[in-house]
Amino acid sequence: MLIGFLVIFTIYISFRVGLDIYEALYIKEEVNKEAVLMGKKEYIEAGLYAVYKKIIDIFDAFASLFIVVVFVFGGLWLINYFDNSNDLITIFSYFTITYIITLPITIYQKIIDTKFGFNKASWKLFIIDEIKKIVLFLIIGGAVFYGLIYFINSFENWWLIGFGFVFIIVVMINILLPYFMMIFNKFNPLENEELKINIENMMEKVGFRASGIFVMDASKRDGRLNAFFGGIGSTKRVVLFDTLLEKLSNNEILAVLGHELGHFKHKDIIKNIIMIGVMMFGLFFIIGNLPDELFQEIRIQKTAGNILVLGFIISEVYFYLLSPIMNLISRHNEFGADEMGASLTNPKYLKTALIKLVNENKSFPKSSKIYSLMYHSHPSVIERIKKLEDK
Repeated sequence: MLIGFLVIFTIYISFRVGLDIYEALYIKEEVNKEAVLMGKKEYIEAGLYAVYKKIIDIFDAFASLFIVVVFVFGGLWLINYFDNSNDLITIFSYFTITYIITLPITIYQKIIDTKFGFNKASWKLFIIDEIKKIVLFLIIGGAVFYGLIYFINSFENWWLIGFGFVFIIVVMINILLPYFMMIFNKFNPLENEELKINIENMMEKVGFRASGIFVMDASKRDGRLNAFFGGIGSTKRVVLFDTLLEKLSNNEILAVLGHELGHFKHKDIIKNIIMIGVMMFGLFFIIGNLPDELFQEIRIQKTAGNILVLGFIISEVYFYLLSPIMNLISRHNEFGADEMGASLTNPKYLKTALIKLVNENKSFPKSSKIYSLMYHSHPSVIERIKKLEDK
């Protein structure tokens, strides 16, 4: 049982690393061809940034394998040896060790982002953000883990109750997301009255009601452009990155928001929550029925803490295997949202906005089919523009 577990995880890591290497070689080859959607210099720079990100992904994959080896071959046993009476200690020990192992990769990502002009945060702000994340994780994660531990220790079919409990938490986090984001960023009402009125008129056309239109001070951390609708129900709000306001015209911003309104009109958010719920149900079924032999071979007891730690490890492979399905559905939804954005404004504004986003975010516009299948929740900008032109 243990050997099979390790073989599956090793195959998963090998596939990830192999795919990252394949994609890096693909990008290297494409960079030497004629540039698309950007100047040759920008095209080469975007390709180089993409290759750096693949290197980081490879480091991350090996870190995942190392973490599994550490915990399966003695790590969990050692934690249980010192204290097998507190399941929360087991869980937080797992996340603490994982955080320490992956922290150098996070720092390297920050260095690379600085090199390419994205990262704007000081090391002081980086440390403050990390502390905030840890505190939030301790509070919210602690509450969730405590609830799951209680269900495991109290009910035979705990995974059914646990699934419902976690799914409700996921929905609540989506509802309260704008308030969580206020811990890290400042949100000021949009001051551009003309743009504000145009956004409100566009929202009225599709029946979207928001608690406000806000500008987020994203530039203090990152130079990328973005906009989104946060929250669910009465907490919905329109959020524009301040970097977006600097780089895009009003018509282009309206086209981008029109795309987001397309997701609302087509109920994509609700569909995504349902899809996540179905996948979570499958994951909880697997975790709730882990065989006793696996725990015996690792030389640990089948306690709540040990069950959940193995569940966290399994979830990484589980969601990766399902990612092609998730991405396929997401890419379909993106085309539909583009169509809505184009109809609410003008296709040419969405097209120019997409080109600006690619250039400002240094997003290499090409990708191999297999890599897109596994990783890309959005179609390539080339595909999206072609679709707009066909329409």
